[in-house]
Amino acid sequence: MRNIVVTIIIFLVMCFCLFFASQYIILTSDKLLDVANKMESNIVDENWDNAYILSFELLDIYEGHVKHMTIFINHANVDVIYSEVIKLTQYCKEEDKTESLATLHLIKTLLLEVKQLEKVSISNIFFIKYFPITNLFSTN
Repeated sequence: MRNIVVTIIIFLVMCFCLFFASQYIILTSDKLLDVANKMESNIVDENWDNAYILSFELLDIYEGHVKHMTIFINHANVDVIYSEVIKLTQYCKEEDKTESLATLHLIKTLLLEVKQLEKVSISNIFFIKYFPITNLFSTN
């Protein structure tokens, strides 16, 4: 009986810790997306000085949180986001609007993917993908 109680307590503590880890990743992704959105508006307005400063803010936030996030998320996403953020700093320095916006869009897409994968849901727990039946048989 004591083994069952200990096992249940360990399971509940593990679930509690995983929930907070998931929330940490979601909040960090939101913070990074907020800076990315500010950068995007500065790049569109061609305010390159602020965009360059925000690119280093994005890099600092990412480097500060990435060591905690790598425990829970796919390393491929971590590496791609990091390399794209580094590229973005140089694109902003050289005032390359097209490359800056393309790289920023990729960063935002990857952050949204990380955020979506960390939400607690049945599909994420059991790796279930939902495929709409209507799109499965369409001939478009």
